[in-house]
Parts: sequence; C-alpha cells; structure tokens
Amino acid sequence: MKTLTAAYRWSVFSRCVAAAIGGYAIVTLLHLAMTVVLPWETYQSMLFISQTGYLYYTGIIIWCFAVRTATRAWLGLAVVALPLALIDVWYLLHRGTP
Repeated sequence: MKTLTAAYRWSVFSRCVAAAIGGYAIVTLLHLAMTVVLPWETYQSMLFISQTGYLYYTGIIIWCFAVRTATRAWLGLAVVALPLALIDVWYLLHRGTP
C-alpha cells in the first residue's frame, strides 16, 4: 500500500479550501459583476446569475482538482477574481454619477 506524504495531504487540503472558499468568492464577484454588465433589468440579471451560479461553482470545484498543483488552482482563481473585482469596484465608485 502506498503511503501519502504530508505535502500531498496539504496540497489536497489547499485544493479543498480553494474550491470551497475561492469558488464561493468567484461566484459572488461574478454575481455582482453580471448585475452590472448584463443589459437587463437588475432583478432579471440577479435571477439569471442566481440560477446559473451553481453551474459556475461546480465548474470551479472541478477545475481546482483538475489542475496539476494547488498553486495553479489558487493562481487561476486570482486571475479570474481580479477583473471581476475591478468591475465591481468601478461600479461601486461610479454608481452615483449619471
């Protein structure tokens, strides 16, 4: 029987955290960004992203375990989160202007 090293166990733990917490953060940022970007009324955008958010979350979880290392999973989440966060911050700063 093959013994698992501590490094491998920490890698799996890191992927679990990336998939759970990072995935939730990405879907939340996506939810906020889509309400701004989609050309529908706010309630329609929120309804759409709420219904499809589970698909995105599931895809993120699968992707976190499909990449070669836990570092790539975290870097991939950061690359996706950055533009979404910028859209959200831009909206929050400019929502009061006409």
